Amino acid sequence: MRAALNLFAAHGYEGTSVRAIARAVGLSESVLYAHFDSKRAIFEAVLAQLGPLSAVGLLEGGDPSDPPAFLRSLIARAMEDWSSPQSRQLISLMAQDDLIHDPALTSGIGAAVGSLAGLFERWIEAGQLAADLGSPFELAYALISPVALARVLWLHNGAKPGEMAAARDRANRHAEFFVRAVFPDHSPR
Repeated sequence: MRAALNLFAAHGYEGTSVRAIARAVGLSESVLYAHFDSKRAIFEAVLAQLGPLSAVGLLEGGDPSDPPAFLRSLIARAMEDWSSPQSRQLISLMAQDDLIHDPALTSGIGAAVGSLAGLFERWIEAGQLAADLGSPFELAYALISPVALARVLWLHNGAKPGEMAAARDRANRHAEFFVRAVFPDHSPR
């Protein structure tokens, strides 16, 4: 998948063939097709590993019994994960090849926001969060949207270290703002 991402980033999705991916990893096309039924399947595997669904894996880390600490940690870990060279290559590819509205991406975003909404629902049910602030989905979307925007704007292939640091800072500040707004009884860090 790393070789496919490198080729997609260098030549675009349309400009990359399964043959080129197979050559890059030293396999025949038939062997590659034994693992992936199409170039699209390879792309979707890369997207699943580095795209919005990677945030679902981040939900498994940390202690959700302390929602403010969990959310602060989640955003910091997401920004760290999305700062990797491969994640930055992917977001650049998505923007440059006009794949921002790709069904696999929008589905992944929906799944990631839905998983986060599940946590908000549990916190509401446990009385850790006021039920009148919005639906769990609205709360999840309000938390993650500015963070995802920071990813698109400042965590791409051409981002300079200062821009990447600023993106992480913006995301962490948003997490703190969100925590103070949604959990007003918790003092800032």
